[in-house]
Amino acid sequence: MITETHTAVESKADRAPTMWGLVVAATLLTAGTIALVWLAAVPLGPIVCPAIYPAPRNCFTSDRAGTGLVATIVVLVIYIATMLLAFVGTHGRRPLVIAGVVLLAIAPLVSYLSVAWIPGFPLP
Repeated sequence: MITETHTAVESKADRAPTMWGLVVAATLLTAGTIALVWLAAVPLGPIVCPAIYPAPRNCFTSDRAGTGLVATIVVLVIYIATMLLAFVGTHGRRPLVIAGVVLLAIAPLVSYLSVAWIPGFPLP
């Protein structure tokens, strides 16, 4: 009887550091993605724009800002969902938290490419 309780306590204690590691990773990935979007992709954009008239929409900072806003919102929604799954009823939701962290790990590349290179959403 005592060993069963002791085992249950040990398994919860083993899960706690893993979940905190996932929370820290998700937070750092989110902050890094948002910084990449607003410090590199929006102000700098593509390295070279073609010399045509009219220029492609991704050559204008205002159009990249609209796409950056959309990318930021998507990343924040994934982050909030991951945090809710991590802190509200962690029993059996670890695979979903891991999936959220994996999505946040892919987000910097996808966000940068979509903001800097794909003509997107102009701000009104």
